[in-house]
Amino acid sequence: SSGINAEWPLRPGTFSFLTMHTFLNVFAFIVLFGFTSARISARNVEHTALHKRDTKTGELLDVRDDHVILPKNIPYINDGSVTISVNVSSIRNAEPVHISWSNPNAELFDMITISAPPSRDVHDYLDYRFVTDTTHNNAFTEGSFNELLFSMRQDYVIRYVAVSKDRKTFTLKASATIKINPMEPMHGHIAVTENQDEMRVMWNSGEVDKPHVVYSIHPDLSSGTVAVATSTTYGADDICGPRANVSNSLQFIDPGYFHSAVLKELKSRTRYYYSYGTTEMMSDVASFVTGPGTVTETVTETKFIGYGDMGVYYPPYTGEGSPGASKVTRLLQDDVNAGFKPEFIVHFGDVSYARGRGYIWDQYMTIMTNISSQVPYMVGVGNHEYDHVSGGQKDPSGAPENGFHPDWGNYGDDAGGECGVPTSHRYICPANGNLVFWYSFDYGLVHVIQFSSEHDFTPGSRQFKWLEQDLKSVDRKRTPWIVATSHRPLYTSQEQESDHIVGLHMRLCLEELFYTYGVNLHLSGHYHSYESTCPVVSGDCVKPGYGTVYVVVGTAGKSLEQQNYMDYKWSKFQNSDTYGYQRITANTTHLLAEYVTAPGGKVLDSMLLETWKAPEANHAHVFQRYDDSKDWNDKFAHDF
Repeated sequence: SSGINAEWPLRPGTFSFLTMHTFLNVFAFIVLFGFTSARISARNVEHTALHKRDTKTGELLDVRDDHVILPKNIPYINDGSVTISVNVSSIRNAEPVHISWSNPNAELFDMITISAPPSRDVHDYLDYRFVTDTTHNNAFTEGSFNELLFSMRQDYVIRYVAVSKDRKTFTLKASATIKINPMEPMHGHIAVTENQDEMRVMWNSGEVDKPHVVYSIHPDLSSGTVAVATSTTYGADDICGPRANVSNSLQFIDPGYFHSAVLKELKSRTRYYYSYGTTEMMSDVASFVTGPGTVTETVTETKFIGYGDMGVYYPPYTGEGSPGASKVTRLLQDDVNAGFKPEFIVHFGDVSYARGRGYIWDQYMTIMTNISSQVPYMVGVGNHEYDHVSGGQKDPSGAPENGFHPDWGNYGDDAGGECGVPTSHRYICPANGNLVFWYSFDYGLVHVIQFSSEHDFTPGSRQFKWLEQDLKSVDRKRTPWIVATSHRPLYTSQEQESDHIVGLHMRLCLEELFYTYGVNLHLSGHYHSYESTCPVVSGDCVKPGYGTVYVVVGTAGKSLEQQNYMDYKWSKFQNSDTYGYQRITANTTHLLAEYVTAPGGKVLDSMLLETWKAPEANHAHVFQRYDDSKDWNDKFAHDF
């Protein structure tokens, strides 16, 4: 699901983890205005569920009541009796607003809608409130409420729609506009490149006007260097299918422009300060610390964080979304600022859960800015960024037809038609693989591989050949640790039959490759739970350093999945009750992997891995190998 009830996408009280500018504004918002309350609510009158579950796809679908759907071409009748006002005339991204209304003849189902841009028809709104859901006087003639609005690079319009008692007559009575500066630089984040003396800065705005980054070792950016940015965008026609290519407030919205600049010739282990934007408007100054570069002889430790399956969440309207996302991002913020202090973060798929809803991408990117602008944020794709069944010629990964759909798989239309287009424009990754879909990088003592479980990984495929060549090229003297990530796991014992069968096929295709080249650790998500294994080879536990440890950590926010676990000797720790992520600390001889819970940062599981050792002469492992002529489903049926 999207992480936010599509009918209630913007809500007050959502003030966590933004830039300092935003944080201060939202803090003031709470102090001055508090949260809204209502004495009576139209929502509780003749109100059916806002959602239902489609059991075939597992997707949450909106079910709008007849009093929620508005007809097209509602007449505008302004007789002066109704007013709508806002306490500000313009806002920056993620700023709070206070909306007031008055109507001497207010009715139970009168609505206040929020739309962007103002040219949208009244029925095509992004968010709404019944006036009964606002704080109002006893006479029910005036009221107010608070909203936290995210910039979508276009002005907002707030409208009062009068609804008759029988809910058959609709009249637009008043409106107010909130200005947005389309030049505002937003969503800043950084990523490593294929060169270790570089850092890439990426951001978003509504227009292109000589975008650039100014960076310096001085906090005031004195003696700064200018890096010119390149810009891209996409339209509805560039996306593979619906929902993502349908233009309305809740699906495709103009994403603006995505800017990218590479900061070059950076000194190792140095803090750099930077600001991005245009001559008209630059961002607040952010900073990052560079890595050790190519000189790893003096590196004693490398630290990073990994997780999958986050999304966005705004209380109190939780829907079926990502109730743990706020807990996890709060812990991340603490770790980045003063706690664990990771040198980079890897997010292996199911990032925003937008699935074709453009406004959710804007919310997610805003929320993560204060984290992803400080440490490299390295993203991979999951089924909810990529999987599609139509429009394959628009797939930026270059996969044939409509992507990877083996008959033993459960690959569907989980990305809502996005097919990786929004993700690949927002996140530019090292250019040694295939865009955001698969790539690798060295950082300190660790070689990280992000490959795609959503693309063909079978032997002989384009991705398999790349992965094998990448593993062959690793210099274990420089990077004694290989950490591979993908969205879906190879090893998991949780009872989800179709996903389990995909994992078993991944083992047939990849496990011997991992063993041959000594992959120390594999991290994945997809399952919204946590599980870790012993060092394992072909289903057998082995001594430390002689096999790969597999960790499922899809607990970064999405609703937890609490199915039972099957009995496998290689499964050493299981938890489906907590949110959290993996902290990794590697030195030259050992790697410490800890699962920490959010909130609180309690260590729930801990493993100490040893560096890879040569295979034991008296222990020959037998690997089953993938053969696409076989029907493997019957073979795997005994697991259930």
